[in-house]
Amino acid sequence: MNVLILGSGVVGANLANKLSLQGKNVFLLDEDPNQLKSLSERYDIKTILDDPLNPNFYTNFNTDIDYFIAVTKSDEKNMITCKFAKEFLKVDKTIARIRNQNLISEENKSLLIESNNFLDHIISPEWEVANNIFEKIHMPGAFFSESLISENFLLIGMQSANLFKHHSFEEIKVFFKEKNICYIGHSKVDEVKLKFDEINNSDHLYLLIKKKYLPELIKFFGYKDYILDILIVGGGNIGQNLSQLIEEDEQEINLNILEYDKNRCDYLSGILKKTSIFQGDALDQSLYDEIKLNNSDLVITVTDNDQINTILSIIAKKRGSKSVFSVVNNESFSSFANDLGIDVIINPRELTTSRIIEKISEGSLLSYHSILRDSYIIYEVKYKNELFERIKKSKEIIHLCTISKDNIELSSDGNIPVNNDILILLVEEKNSHILEKFINDL
Repeated sequence: MNVLILGSGVVGANLANKLSLQGKNVFLLDEDPNQLKSLSERYDIKTILDDPLNPNFYTNFNTDIDYFIAVTKSDEKNMITCKFAKEFLKVDKTIARIRNQNLISEENKSLLIESNNFLDHIISPEWEVANNIFEKIHMPGAFFSESLISENFLLIGMQSANLFKHHSFEEIKVFFKEKNICYIGHSKVDEVKLKFDEINNSDHLYLLIKKKYLPELIKFFGYKDYILDILIVGGGNIGQNLSQLIEEDEQEINLNILEYDKNRCDYLSGILKKTSIFQGDALDQSLYDEIKLNNSDLVITVTDNDQINTILSIIAKKRGSKSVFSVVNNESFSSFANDLGIDVIINPRELTTSRIIEKISEGSLLSYHSILRDSYIIYEVKYKNELFERIKKSKEIIHLCTISKDNIELSSDGNIPVNNDILILLVEEKNSHILEKFINDL
């Protein structure tokens, strides 16, 4: 597969690297020579220095392209170049990153695609992050969650330090079996383990469950859905989208937003009807009592500054907030944030990359998710006999379970997958290229 990516920023660079590791032939187009030089030295990609708004670039491009993905910070540039790619390169599919919130609302998103046949998919990192956070609000005890492409199934990470205060090991085994839960792995501080009989020594536990059993799982782990007061720090697109979702929630929630820019505060006050808007500096401690930083059930930091998000989350937790979520782009921050008491870390770059790859995946690969301190990757893959035979012979790939007819069939039980089944596979990050080569060779 040949993929042309426009935009060498955080999302574009990460996407180019991931697709290259999957065996795709990746071209990265941008006007920044220094950034392209740096990326070409780090990744196995072809970089192109040119003006993406010049039609001559497309008419003179002599490689057949399957997917064109525009992820610059300009909506207009992304849409125009998708049109050029469709008309001049005759690409099969286009994907445009859109930041304007009016264009990505449910009613306008389909209209935009239907009225512009050069747009096949639209993706908004801010909207993806807001939705991801919203899903976690009613998952107390969960520090990680991702829905699979296979409907009705959820990959979830639970805080497990108190699990054995409530249940014996045998009770846990029985509950997992009754609720059709697949154990994936666990961690304790920096140590990662994959043996179920050692889960008593864990603080983070990864599972695959049916969504319908989620309330029972949360209760079994000793947590309650108590969220009544929420403080969002940052009133940008993520904060706006998240606030609108919370206002529509069935549960009555007292919601506050702290935003630095006064004009943005005025705008938010006009569109949010059940939310209290506060204007001020997130690091101004004199505001903390008024905005309930010290006693909110949940504090969510979504500014565009990783340092502020991390620092304020730590302050909120130390001052008495029950739970804190933080948006962190920088991997060097996110790697130690959990150790500092931050309950949930959301990485927009990884989330957006995963969503785009899901849209362009062909053949067997449906989705992938980094887990266990980013040292392992979970793959959701369509069953094919040739692929399965190669997986069985591989020492690097663990076949955890199979999703078959809306059930989770554990591989340890000796179940043999058949056509239309979905394989759930676990691979160390350093060995991910092995599985991805198996998939691409089919």
